[in-house]
Amino acid sequence: METEKHIPLKSLAKQLEEGVSEISSGDVSNEALLELQIKSRDLYERLTVLRHKAYEALALKEENGEDCEFISESQVNLIDSIAEVRSETLAEKHQMLPLSSVGEGLTIIERANFTSVLFSNSDVSFNDMLDAVDDCQNQEEAKDVFQDAINPTGPEEDIALARATFEQRIPRLFVK
Repeated sequence: METEKHIPLKSLAKQLEEGVSEISSGDVSNEALLELQIKSRDLYERLTVLRHKAYEALALKEENGEDCEFISESQVNLIDSIAEVRSETLAEKHQMLPLSSVGEGLTIIERANFTSVLFSNSDVSFNDMLDAVDDCQNQEEAKDVFQDAINPTGPEEDIALARATFEQRIPRLFVK
């Protein structure tokens, strides 16, 4: 990967799909896994830049009250290529596996996002909520405990996304 200066996004998405297939089949080496991680980080970073540019263009449009075309041909092609290449990934398969604790398998980024957006940066409140949800007897009780515990801050769209993402974890506690 170090020798390649720039991999087109469509090609990068295809390579990631192939790597995920290798992981799913259990036929992957440590080096191949490291390369897949590097490529996924590259895709994430490039998409983050595109998202940032889109937000900047939208802000400029709102500020100036003018139309601003900020979806380039490459962005449209990226969306098309992901739709073509996309199949159920290993991560998606694992998203529906039962959990023994609602906090099980949370990444550092997910934890930080939930804590900052839904719990006003209070680790204590977030951890207390995790413990309380784990002690619930059914989904409805767990969702109520979660809703009562949150103290959201930030843009409404971020709050709604974080809330929905966390609520998707709750039913996995009660899968038999």
